[in-house]
Order: sequence, then structure tokens, then C-alpha cells
Amino acid sequence: MEIIELVIDILEHSEVPLKQGEILALAEKHPGYSLCNKLHTVQVPLSAIARCLTKYSGGSNPIIGIYNEGKSKRSQKRFFLRTKDIPEVSKVSEISLHPYLVKFAKERFGVYCKTINALKVSKKKDKIGKWTNPDIVGINPAILSLTPLFQKEIEKLGLFSTKVMQFYSFEMKLKIDKSNITECYFQAVSNSSWANYGYLVVGDMDTDSVFMSNLTRLNNGYGIGIIKLDINEPQNSEIIVSAREKEVVDINFMNFLADMNTDFYDFVNNSSYVLETKKIVLDKFDYIIN
Repeated sequence: MEIIELVIDILEHSEVPLKQGEILALAEKHPGYSLCNKLHTVQVPLSAIARCLTKYSGGSNPIIGIYNEGKSKRSQKRFFLRTKDIPEVSKVSEISLHPYLVKFAKERFGVYCKTINALKVSKKKDKIGKWTNPDIVGINPAILSLTPLFQKEIEKLGLFSTKVMQFYSFEMKLKIDKSNITECYFQAVSNSSWANYGYLVVGDMDTDSVFMSNLTRLNNGYGIGIIKLDINEPQNSEIIVSAREKEVVDINFMNFLADMNTDFYDFVNNSSYVLETKKIVLDKFDYIIN
């Protein structure tokens, strides 16, 4: 039994909103408590309850509501059930979002994407891998939109000119809210700032005005954009804030990534092949769903 299932049942049968400690106390008396392995394996069960409440009280369709008795002290927050329907995005994995982003990137940016497997490292750098490997990278081969006459001239600028090739980098997260926005955003900054355009891509997110203002502030400071995918109706996926263009890619960091990860090396090599042949070989990039 998952913690959220236990919490839903407790809130459903409560006539009043409950504090975190009250939810835990009722959970310990609940028939399903013995089946909830996660509450038995954590050192502080109350923290596990708190994380669950934070996760499911945020996003565009929260299933748990928050009632504040007075000032915004955490101890005064009480929680109630909005709906028993757990959002679909909570039931999927990050990797399952990839096809939707690949399709969105091609339709919106004209970008061909490649998933980067963080396990395909030629050198063991586990301590920094999380903060270096982008989830998905891509190219918009701008040179292919030109006639052969102009292609011949523009080609002289080299692979890393934005008039030839525009590089994109995407960091994927199932959900961002006030509890994880700082870590998620700066992971995207670390993993994607090398590219001409860097994006944090999410399946769900908070939509209140304070949270949205923070996203805009972060974007103004660091330039990473935000894309919200809609896995139920992909055509409704949207750019929340646009990435700020970086005119010159960070070649030294790209060299580091290519040396560390064979997927990224192949991606750069394939990009060079596009410039050389003036054509896209779709098999070298992620499949675009219909």
C-alpha cells in the first residue's frame, strides 16, 4: 500500500481537516498500516507523511487541500481531501515523458532530439553525473532551411554557429512545486546551460501566482525556460517561460560531456554528419510519435 493511498482513506473518513501529526496517529491505527512498507522503512514516519502531503497538495490539480487556521505556521496547517483521483502524471516515470517532449520539440522548435543515458559513461564520475548529464538534447539544423547557394557560405561558420545549428538541452521532471523548485531548476541550469537553449520540462507544476512569479524571476536570472507537457492531450503542452538564447555554446563543457558520455558523443557526431551531408538521418535521433 502506498502512503498516498493510506492518507486518502484517512482524509476521506475524517469530518474535519487534519494536521500532519493527526494523520500519522490515525495511520498507525489504520488496518492498512502494516501493508504500507514505506512508513516502516523510514526513520521518521512523520517526515514521510509531510513529503506526501506536500507532493499531492501542489500542482495544477492537487488532490489534497490545505486549510490554514491562522498565520502561515506549518504546525497550523490542516489538510483535507479534494478528490480521490491521483493525477495521471503521478503514476508514470520520467522516461515515459520523453516521447511527448520529442514530439513537442519537433513541432514547436523544429528540433530533432536524442535521449542521453546517464549510465553510458566512459569514465566513472558518479558524484557529479546527476548535475552534468542532460536528459534529452537536440538540434535545430537551421542550415537546412537555406538554399544550396547560402548553405555553402553559411557552412563556413562551422557547426557551432546558430546560423548553422542550434543546440537544445532539456532536463525532465515529473513535477515541480515549492518543495523542489530550487533543486530542479538549478539542476537544469547545471545540465543545460551549455546549449543555445535550455529547458526544464515538467509533467505537472504548481500554478499559484507566487510560484509563477518565482519561475519568472529564475528565468530572468539564469535563462532556463519551462515547458509543461500534457500527457493526456499532448497538443495542449505549452511553454510557460521561454529560454533565453545563448549565442555561443559552451564548447569546453560539450567536450567534457562527449568525453564522459558515449550518447552525447554520438549526438555531436551525428550533428556534424547533418552539416556534412545536409540531411537528417532519423534513425540517429529519437523516434517521433504520431
